[in-house]
Amino acid sequence: MADYLALLQQCEELYCRVCLDPDEWSDAALADWIAAAAEVVSPDKEVARELRRVLRIAHKLREFWVAGASGRPEDHGDWRTRVDIAIGPKAWRPLLALARLGLARQPSRELFEEVKQRFRVVSAERWMEGVEYDEWIDLPAGGDRAQIERPGTIET
Repeated sequence: MADYLALLQQCEELYCRVCLDPDEWSDAALADWIAAAAEVVSPDKEVARELRRVLRIAHKLREFWVAGASGRPEDHGDWRTRVDIAIGPKAWRPLLALARLGLARQPSRELFEEVKQRFRVVSAERWMEGVEYDEWIDLPAGGDRAQIERPGTIET
């Protein structure tokens, strides 16, 4: 059984570690990371696509923070701020897509909250405002729940 929450945590840890210590992340280290991430979930085509997107963003984060190390002050706040400075909201889209895939395949209260939080970060709007997990899980699959079934789109 895939553990989408663990996968999301691994993706965030990758972003964090790349932003805070970009010199540590060679191409080989990034390749090792994606191999380890693939063990958490047996990636199908959709999950593999999002993991490749996470990896491309990690490459960009590494290049940004290595290349700019001499011209930027050391204190940029936490790692999330560093991600936002380097890439912006686009960096969080693959994580939202992974959370949506997890919610569509293995609905849980935790993944529901992950999608709500990540949607707000990516789109600057609320997702399913006022709807709680218990209400959402009772919705017909063809109704508002269909928003989850299309993880590549951001419904606003």
